[in-house]
Amino acid sequence: MTIGDGHDLRSPRFAGDEVLEACNDKERILQRGDSGSAVKKVQQALIILGFPVPGVGANGIFGDETELAVRSYQESRGLKVDGVVGSETIGSLDNEFFTGVPEPSVSPTIEPQLSEVSTPLYPESPVRSPRASPLGPVGAPPVKVPRAPRVEAPEVKVPRPPTTTVVRSSHETRPTTPRTVRPPITPHVTRLSETVDDKGRKFHTAGTVSGNNSSFEAEAGKSIRLELSNLNVKESSVTVKTNTGEAKESVLLPEALVDFEFSAIEEPFIWRFYIETDSEDSLIEWKLYSNWVPGKSE
Repeated sequence: MTIGDGHDLRSPRFAGDEVLEACNDKERILQRGDSGSAVKKVQQALIILGFPVPGVGANGIFGDETELAVRSYQESRGLKVDGVVGSETIGSLDNEFFTGVPEPSVSPTIEPQLSEVSTPLYPESPVRSPRASPLGPVGAPPVKVPRAPRVEAPEVKVPRPPTTTVVRSSHETRPTTPRTVRPPITPHVTRLSETVDDKGRKFHTAGTVSGNNSSFEAEAGKSIRLELSNLNVKESSVTVKTNTGEAKESVLLPEALVDFEFSAIEEPFIWRFYIETDSEDSLIEWKLYSNWVPGKSE
């Protein structure tokens, strides 16, 4: 593999990685059974593009879920669907994360001397006024052109949509300043084969959320566990609230996870989760475990 042969990867996410550069140069491929930082970079890129690996996350191991995510990406982009990362697939991923071109070199220039005469803020229009045109006959008497009466268009009032505000309850310590409520973003949800946690709760669903505020809902049992994983390289403070009135906070370290447990008084229960973070660039993967899962026999 030779970097600088005209086929190098360009995005900061992949450029310079020897394994991925070799894939790009058709010297090797990434496939099931491989592991390492190159596999982890591909997993993180797939998750960001909406092709999650919810069971294991970006763990750097090319397993069944990673192969399925690669196949889904290849099919959506019109590539050869073979479940391996070769030149065509890594080239497509690289193009999606390449956001610009190198800046052209600028030769030094001599700074012009500034004139003391003030210049207008806006350049003069290249279209000259009719009175400055030299095309008219010399000495011709001025011709008065009748002007049509000016008609004022009636003012149209466009009704503004009402703004919905929300006020926090009195038991909270934050000020009750009304703020505009944005509609929640429905995250991508993935179902996997059944797994069970140490309290006998079954795997329910998984997905990803991003930004400062997001929410999602799920029909689950009375006892649930919500697992959150930070997919970013920066730590983030996170608060999880539910429609049962519970609220829990934690700090998500890079590539780490935390668990939150909640309970309801009836089953099944329509859970709604509100996730707030301190960063607009946050990217969090979530997994839900429940003692009751729709469509599964006890």
